[in-house]
Amino acid sequence: MKISLRKISVKLLVFNVLLLSLPMVSLLYLDTYERQLLRSQESSMIQQARTLSAALQGSEDLGAEALRIIGNLNNRLVSRIRVVDAGGRLLADSAALMPEPGTAAGVRTAAEEDYTDGGTSAEDTLLYRFAVYPINTARNLLLPPSPELEAGEYYSGKTTLDGPEVKTALEGRYGAATRISSGGQRSINLYSAIPVYSSSTETEVSGAVLVSRSTFQILNYLYELRLDIIRIFLIFLLISVLLSFGLAMSLTIPVVRLKNEAGSILDESGNFRNHFTGFRRGDEIGELSRSLTRLSSDLENKMEFIDKFTSDMLHELKNPLSTIKNAAVLALEVPGRKEELLGNILEEEKRMERLLGELKKVSSLENRFENERTGNVNPSEVLPVILSRYPAVVFHDFSDSGCAININIDRFVQAVANPVDNAVSFSPEGAAVAVSLFAERGFCRIEIDDSGPGLAEGAELKVFDRFYSERTEESRREHSGLGLAIVKSIVSWYGGSCSLQNREAGGCRFTMSLPVSTV
Repeated sequence: MKISLRKISVKLLVFNVLLLSLPMVSLLYLDTYERQLLRSQESSMIQQARTLSAALQGSEDLGAEALRIIGNLNNRLVSRIRVVDAGGRLLADSAALMPEPGTAAGVRTAAEEDYTDGGTSAEDTLLYRFAVYPINTARNLLLPPSPELEAGEYYSGKTTLDGPEVKTALEGRYGAATRISSGGQRSINLYSAIPVYSSSTETEVSGAVLVSRSTFQILNYLYELRLDIIRIFLIFLLISVLLSFGLAMSLTIPVVRLKNEAGSILDESGNFRNHFTGFRRGDEIGELSRSLTRLSSDLENKMEFIDKFTSDMLHELKNPLSTIKNAAVLALEVPGRKEELLGNILEEEKRMERLLGELKKVSSLENRFENERTGNVNPSEVLPVILSRYPAVVFHDFSDSGCAININIDRFVQAVANPVDNAVSFSPEGAAVAVSLFAERGFCRIEIDDSGPGLAEGAELKVFDRFYSERTEESRREHSGLGLAIVKSIVSWYGGSCSLQNREAGGCRFTMSLPVSTV
C-alpha cells in the first residue's frame, strides 16, 4: 500500500508543479520585452541626435558650437554624444566634458553610469544562475546560434570614428550599429548616427552626430525581473508541495483505512467478523465509505439468507428422500407391496419437485422486486376480483374506497391469495372466511379471519419461517410451508408488515398493512 500512496502523492505533486511551472516559461518571452525596450531606447537616442543635428546645422565652427551645446546639456544627458566632421574626426565628446564624481561640478547621475559597465547584477546571483541554466541550455540546443556582434569598445582611444554607422551618416543617411561590451557585466551598446548639414538645403554634409548608450540598465532590470519570478516560483513551489502532500494524505489515509477494513471484514472461513465503519465526510470518499457500509450489510444479510435457506432446504428435502429410500428398500424386500411402495415413491418425487419449485420462487423473489413494474392498486376494486374464486369467502370494505397502494399487481394478488388459501384450508368445510379492508393512518390494512383450530402456543413467531407448518404429515404433502414466507417477503419489500394471531372467538386472524401511495 505504500507504493500506491506514493503514486497518488507523486501524481498530485507533479500535476501542481507542472501547473505552477507555466509562469516560468514566461522567462523565455522576456526577450520580446527586451526588444521593445531596446527599440524605445533607440528611438530616444535618434531623437537626441536629430535635435543636436538641427541645432548644429549651418554652424561655421562645428566643433566649437558642438562643445558649447554639449557643455550646456552635460548634466542632463542620458546618452553619450559625439560630434565628428565630414572626415570622421572627433570634434566633441560628452564623456570628455563630464565632471569627475564627487567634484564641485556635480555627481554622476544613474543615466550617466551607462558609460561604464561596472557594478553588480542579479545575473551574478547563484539562485539566478541555477534557475536560468536549464533554460539557456535548452535554448542553445534547440535554437540556432546568434551571430557574433562587434566589440563595444570599438571607438576607444580613436580620434577618427570610422564605424559603418558613422560612414552611413556622413553619406547623408541614418546609421545604426549594435555592439557587445567587453568589460565587466555583459551588456549591449547601441549606436545611432545622424548627419549634420552645412545649410538648410540639406545638400552638403558637414559632419555627424553619434549617440551611444549601453543597455546595461535594461539588462540588469530584466535580470532582476527574472530573479523576482524565480523567487515567487520557489515560494509557491514550497506551498504547492505542502498542499499536495496534505491533499494526498487527506485522500490516501481514508483509502488505506477502507482497504484495511475490506481486508479484515471476512475471517479465514469466509464469515463476516467486522464491518465498514463509514466516514462522516461529505465528499466522494465519505459517500464511498457509506456505500461500502451498505454493501457489506446487504452482503451479510444475503449470506445469512443463503445459509439459512440452504439449511431449511436440506432439512425439508430430508423427509421425502428418507421416505423414498425406505419405500425402495421395502419394495425390494416385500415383493407383494411393490406397486404400493412405487406409488409412494412417485408421490414423494412430486412433493420434491413442488418443493424445489417453491424454493426457486423464494430464492429469486427478492432479485425480481427491483425490476418489477409497479402502479397504484385500489384494494376496494381488486380484492373482490381475487376473492371471487373462493365461494366461502366474505368481503367487507370499511375503507370507503379511500386508499391506494403502489405495488406490482401480481405481487398483491400473491400476497392476498396465499393467506386466504391457508384460511380456507384450515377452516371446517362450509365455514365462512371473512376478509376486511380498512384505511387508517396512511396504511391500507387487510384482515383475514378463519374458523380453524388456531395456532399452537408460541407459533406466532414461527409461522413466517420457511417450511414451518402446523399441518398433519398427510396434509403437508400438499403444502410446502413457504406461502406465508413469500407473503412476508413481498409485504416487507413494499414497506409493510404482516402478522398472524389467534382470535378470542376462535380461529386465526391474518393482518397485512401496506403504506398508502403518495403519488
